[in-house]
Amino acid sequence: MARNIHTGKRHYAFYDWKNSFIVTEFLEKLLEIYPNMDIYIIWDGWSAHRSEHTKMFLDLHPRIKILPLPTKASWLNHVERDFSSIQRFLLNNSNFESVVEFIQATEIFIEKELCSS
Repeated sequence: MARNIHTGKRHYAFYDWKNSFIVTEFLEKLLEIYPNMDIYIIWDGWSAHRSEHTKMFLDLHPRIKILPLPTKASWLNHVERDFSSIQRFLLNNSNFESVVEFIQATEIFIEKELCSS
């Protein structure tokens, strides 16, 4: 998930797995959405963020500026706050019948609850 701090717009995608290839695919989408400006990304020390694949991608795309968070400082990242809200208000005590139902509920929550705040 990414958040435009000027508009509040959230950008997100769902994947079957998490790795550095997914990270760079998502970054490519952001480059397309914001073609004529630098993109500042605040992120944590997740291994996919630090992988050689991700580092090479970032070297090839200087418009992306990384602002790494210190260890144990996730509360500084607004996207981490979004994840916390999704966990607290949507996932806790839920019982989705399928992955598709979970994805649909999450999309609705992001668009109605997170984007309206």
